[in-house]
Order: sequence, then C-alpha cells, then structure tokens
Amino acid sequence: MGLIHPGFGDLIEDVVHLRGREGQALKVSVAVNFYDSGSFQGSTGEMCGISQSMTHHCIKITNGMFRRAGDYVCFCIDPNSQAERAIGFWAIAGFSQVQGVIDCMHVAIKAPTDQPAAFIDQKGFHSRNVQLVLRQQQELLSVCTHFPGSCHDSFMLCQSRLPQSFTPMPKVCGWNLGGKGNPLKRRLLTPLRKPQTEVQRQNNQYHLLSRTTIEEAIGFLKMRFRCLDWLGGTLQ
Repeated sequence: MGLIHPGFGDLIEDVVHLRGREGQALKVSVAVNFYDSGSFQGSTGEMCGISQSMTHHCIKITNGMFRRAGDYVCFCIDPNSQAERAIGFWAIAGFSQVQGVIDCMHVAIKAPTDQPAAFIDQKGFHSRNVQLVLRQQQELLSVCTHFPGSCHDSFMLCQSRLPQSFTPMPKVCGWNLGGKGNPLKRRLLTPLRKPQTEVQRQNNQYHLLSRTTIEEAIGFLKMRFRCLDWLGGTLQ
C-alpha cells in the first residue's frame, strides 16, 4: 500500500535521533497506537502501561514527525515525475496526462472554542475537511487540512496551493481527476453530469476506474487510523 511511505521507518528513526533515543521509542509507539486505535488517551495509556498525562506528553512527538512531512508528501513537477505519473494512470484506464486524483474526507474533531459553527459539516458533526491528492500508486502528493467541515470541496480546491502548480504554464503538463463535487476546470477533469452518448458514458467509466485509487486509499486510511473515522471518536 503506497500510503505507508517506504521511508516511514527512516522518518521515525530521524525523529528519535533528533530528540534523543532514551524513551523516544516508547513515545513513538504510544503516539502511533493512539492514532491507530482512535481511543481516548487514557485507554491508550492503560494499554501501554503509562498514565493519561504521560500519554498526552508522548503524543506531542507528532510535531517532530509533522515537520518532516514535506520530505515525504510532495507534488514534484520535474519532467521525469510528471512522465512517471502520466504513464501510471494511462495503464489504469487509458486517460492521458493525468497527474493525480483528488478527493476530500471529513475528519471528526472536538468542537473548537473559536467559531464552532464553521466546523459543522453536512452530517451535523464538527470536522475538518481534508483535501488529498494521490498518484497512481496511492502515494500522497498533497494534503490540505486548513479548512473547517462547512467548506465545500470546490472552495477548498480554489483556495489551496494546488492550482499554483498548474499555472502559469508550463509547470505541469496535464491535469488532475476530480469528483462530482469539483467544478470542471482546464486542469481538473470531472465526470460528465449527463452523458448522452456511448463515448461519454465510456469516458465516465474510465474516469471512475482511475479514481478508485483515491477512494480505496481514503477507506484504507480510516481503517488503519481509526482516529480519522468518526466511529473511532473525535480528535482534540
């Protein structure tokens, strides 16, 4: 599964090395267990044999991992990277010059004290709307987590940094594949809303096949890290 980057182990080693090895392995284990199970800090602490307050302290190591995220999540625009992504997506369903697939998912959070209403999504939960862009091997190219749950996918796309990679020409020679929630753009292909001909229906089918990579990836993320699924509780 491409979402778990092959260099993830090296990232953990770097974080541990930078902050001192003594006790850091336990901190990483506690933090990953917390995100994996989606349980409360107290429950995670009991499982690992430490207190809730110590669990809270261990989870702070996530900040060190976050600072290295740019080394592993990157929308590279050099010619070789563009060609590799285009060939990979062509092999799936025959779409040419596809550079990534884009979708959003809601991550439930505890109601914030500042403007809590802005974070209420269509299901009535407080959440953040997270925009993901993946390549054909389900490796993350871009992640945007800055918008509250009330924001529409199309608004997030326009306000995120992603369009900057496609303009002005010729930074990226291709386009992303979006869902029905996204507007049709020059660099964003979406399904035809009312296909009339067999060619148009076939176009939508190929579009759907190409986008299964990100739909499966979101399902995997929520299954692997229960904190991302509202059934696993809310992030604080």
